[in-house]
Amino acid sequence: MTGLSSGGSHLLNPEQRMAMVPVTCAAHSGGFGWRGLRVEDYPDLPPSDINCAGMNAHLLVYHTRALDGEFHHECADRTTRTRLRTGELSFIPARADNRWLFGEGRPCAIHLMIDEDLFAHNAGQDGANALTALRDDFQFTSPELQALVRLFALELANGGLNGPLYVEALGTALSHWIMREFGAALPLPAATNHRGPALDRAIDLIHQEYYRTIGLDELAGLTGLSRAQFIRRFRAAFGKAPHAYLIDYRIAIAKQRLKLPRPVSFADLALELGFADQSHFHRHFRALTGASPAAFRRSVLT
Repeated sequence: MTGLSSGGSHLLNPEQRMAMVPVTCAAHSGGFGWRGLRVEDYPDLPPSDINCAGMNAHLLVYHTRALDGEFHHECADRTTRTRLRTGELSFIPARADNRWLFGEGRPCAIHLMIDEDLFAHNAGQDGANALTALRDDFQFTSPELQALVRLFALELANGGLNGPLYVEALGTALSHWIMREFGAALPLPAATNHRGPALDRAIDLIHQEYYRTIGLDELAGLTGLSRAQFIRRFRAAFGKAPHAYLIDYRIAIAKQRLKLPRPVSFADLALELGFADQSHFHRHFRALTGASPAAFRRSVLT
């Protein structure tokens, strides 16, 4: 366990950290309105010696292209010199000062940050001790965390199209796996096949107001459960996450609309169903049906 050297009054937020490091961030999620979560894309990094003060957020780094040479890293009181492999991860807990030193090779990385208060909230509601200290690790592999970073990176590339419910669910899963990998183990939820009135209220909201943005906090609030408990109960009852259920329901309505003989505008239908635009609608429709909306409509009307 490393010591943490930055005091609370000197902590940087992710935006301040990005402005202070001497490398260029190609894209970030700062304008998406995500609460307590941020992803940054750093392609083709030049030789650098980067000193970072502690942040008020935990940092997970996905090395999408590793440096062909030695990587020097310092975090609080520990120094690591190693050769990274593409796809490996590094984790820096909140409040830990750290230094990155590397030469030629143009490595690439995705930086994913979660605010320590949001993390503590998610981890505490998931049954873990939110005050458990987290260890840093510079070179490790976790299929679950790697998959989550890739999903965040895809959401960055798509401009945040899937909305806050999707990102909040990713943040809850991120908190779970960070705690599981670097802190106390989390208890597994008990399986249940029962919906009950609490989940019925959440389902009713999705069915009645599918056309608008619905947040995870709003759905969980209807049930009286924490966000983590709600996701577990929902998945146990319906076999999928709330966001996936919402998308499935929108596509089911789209299929009914497309079966009607009256003229239809795919762009207007996308907005009516709550999708950001026509391409967002098309992508989900094809993923669930195997056909484009136009091809589906032709198949049922001819």
